[in-house]
Amino acid sequence: MSTSPSSTWRARLPALVAALIVFLFLGLIAYATQRSRSASELGIGGRINTAGSFVRFSDRLAPDFSLPSLRNDQDVRLSDYRGRVVILNFWGSWCPPCREEAPILRAFAERFAADQVVVIGIDVWERDWDDGRRFLDEFGIGYPNAYDREGSVTIDYGVSGVPETFVIDRDGRLLGKYTGPVKSVEQLAQLVTELGAAQLASS
Repeated sequence: MSTSPSSTWRARLPALVAALIVFLFLGLIAYATQRSRSASELGIGGRINTAGSFVRFSDRLAPDFSLPSLRNDQDVRLSDYRGRVVILNFWGSWCPPCREEAPILRAFAERFAADQVVVIGIDVWERDWDDGRRFLDEFGIGYPNAYDREGSVTIDYGVSGVPETFVIDRDGRLLGKYTGPVKSVEQLAQLVTELGAAQLASS
């Protein structure tokens, strides 16, 4: 007596289901391994932003914060800089584009200090904040820098990767965000001017 095709299929079904479960399990293991490897390469976590993109905001106040300084025992408070234009830069010492833009941000901060424009850096996703301090020493950065140990400010600003740079006007309004590394002092000055935060000569 011959076996019908439907009977053959039913007989094979448990083996096929078991094979599918094993395949999915192995796939999950491979994915978890890759995520773990990526996290170790990036410090605690986060994404490296390599391509530049710009977002303009409207009717948004910049979340205030108070974070420990990488330089001294005093906290860095955003509210202390009310009345000045703030360039808020999120970075990590482990991030190659952050290293590329560090000299640019330093030059920008020095060039426009007299225009009441200040750069504030926030170091995120570090293994140890001494890594951040060594970064500041390496690039001779003197503008204020803080360490977001718990990641709360990073979350408040919706930062998903570094570098990300926010422009905050003199009244504490969040005007826009540039994702990716800043390429030149002139580019950042033009961005600040286009957002209406300040009139900065880009050349």
